[in-house]
Amino acid sequence: MPRLKIGDKAPDFNLISTAGEFFSFKDHQTEHKSWHLIVFFRGEWCPAERDFLSSLQQDIDKFKAQNTHIIAISSDEIDRLKELVEDQALTFTVLGDNERRAAKGYDIFVHEEDAPYKDHGEHIEPAIFIVDDQGQLVFQQLQTGPFGRPTTNDLGKTIKYIRENLS
Repeated sequence: MPRLKIGDKAPDFNLISTAGEFFSFKDHQTEHKSWHLIVFFRGEWCPAERDFLSSLQQDIDKFKAQNTHIIAISSDEIDRLKELVEDQALTFTVLGDNERRAAKGYDIFVHEEDAPYKDHGEHIEPAIFIVDDQGQLVFQQLQTGPFGRPTTNDLGKTIKYIRENLS
């Protein structure tokens, strides 16, 4: 499968939320004509990811002011993700992708058992996608490890910049 390109239609995914509800990205886009910040994260066990998710929660009103919904996705077990949501009082959507269907659709890097270094077994690596209100991919950042994400402030600036410069 070729890597996604800016301008491509964002792939749909159907996952279960930490609230136990079925979540269809396609249906969500239809119901909410907004932009979406899709955050793939390693797991609740990763301190760098916990810090990043906490930052997203702290800045959630800034993203709401930009009409941008946050969706976070991990390959962790849903029960572990539920604990994370409760522990960090996360109010944005958190989804479990244990079978990595969404991760495959977005071509996320996977840290596998045969990787050159050990790191909490198999898991997805961080990635960020920004999808506009037409379902078009306008930004992506893929990582092969836990460090190097843009800050939430940088993401807000990126959303503003892209909105102002869409053709």
